[in-house]
Amino acid sequence: MPSQNNSGRQYDKRHGVTIVATAAVAANRFAAYDGGHATSAGGVKDSQGISETPAAIGEAFTAVTDYSYPVEASEPIALFDYLKPAADGSGRAAVGTATAHCARALGAAAAGQLVEAQIVTHRNA
Repeated sequence: MPSQNNSGRQYDKRHGVTIVATAAVAANRFAAYDGGHATSAGGVKDSQGISETPAAIGEAFTAVTDYSYPVEASEPIALFDYLKPAADGSGRAAVGTATAHCARALGAAAAGQLVEAQIVTHRNA
């Protein structure tokens, strides 16, 4: 997961929130306000942050909510791409737009790889 400034893994976790999982949640995925994976559907499925650990239904997990954290890519991602949760409900990162995003890529990644994501306010077109 190379980033723009460092060829190794890096992130700058500032804040997190504890969420109780309402569905099985994987690590390094966009987490929704409702306790599942975020999607680009909006509402309670908007991204609240990026999950640090996996969680089963009813278990608590932490989502990083400020600055950056690694997220799994659902498709190829280029440096500085806008990112949004994939439409498939997996919580993986997909390429977003200036009007529909919740993060910016601080590196590049292929599908299935981790990319450092700078977390920003979720925007929906």
